[in-house]
Amino acid sequence: MKINSAPDKDVQSFWNSRAALGVNAGSNDVVAKQIEIEAIASYVKDGMRMLDFGCGSGVTALELACRYDVDLLGIDYAEEMVNKALELVSSIQTKGRTHFQAGDVGSLSSLTQRFDLVYSERALINLKNWEEQRNAIDALTGLLLPGGIYVMCENSIDGLGAINELRRYAGLDSISPPWHNRYMVDAEIEALSLPGVSLEEINYFSSTYYFISRVINAWLSAKEGVLPSYDAPVNKLALSLPPIGKMGQGRIWVWRKNSGGT
Repeated sequence: MKINSAPDKDVQSFWNSRAALGVNAGSNDVVAKQIEIEAIASYVKDGMRMLDFGCGSGVTALELACRYDVDLLGIDYAEEMVNKALELVSSIQTKGRTHFQAGDVGSLSSLTQRFDLVYSERALINLKNWEEQRNAIDALTGLLLPGGIYVMCENSIDGLGAINELRRYAGLDSISPPWHNRYMVDAEIEALSLPGVSLEEINYFSSTYYFISRVINAWLSAKEGVLPSYDAPVNKLALSLPPIGKMGQGRIWVWRKNSGGT
């Protein structure tokens, strides 16, 4: 398999420019970020060797390392993000061990480590097309130990479409993905067949949050003539509620490496 190792320079520059935002570097939506971290954390156990692909400023990696005794490597193609992660880790006492380095999809073949758990968090959506996304999934699952899992926490265009349908009923404009994103297409993922790897689970962890924040809070804000706020109290309600339905753009696809390793 040949992987295009050249990242999109405009996208790379965009993420480098956000590194100075620290904990908000990956997203301005702090509640969505918290929900993502909790969803990823549900797959983590002490003693795991882990890879965070697209680690950004290291917020998720460091949170997991504070909670669990893990050995975690974070990789990101935005060097300023990696520098910020290294700066953050120097000021935090963690239970586990973290390492951060610059790299992209094309550099994964140089890794000699194999991992119990690999995860990405809105990283693959920065790739230009399905071919690049598919190759990234292949490369990341190839780094798993037998029985290991790839927790693919990415945004779904189908999930966004479901939210937009509800927004239409509420008289709200549709939401489009950011210019630098190509959201995952559910059918493409579900049709993907990789040797020695199985799609074990689809976790619609964000559905309640996106319904509350992008429909209810957006509607209430429109009635008041103000822009919706990410940290609105009603949005935080989703932190206490289970996911309902399949409406959220944020989804986790869990890929498992066969125990035999083939």
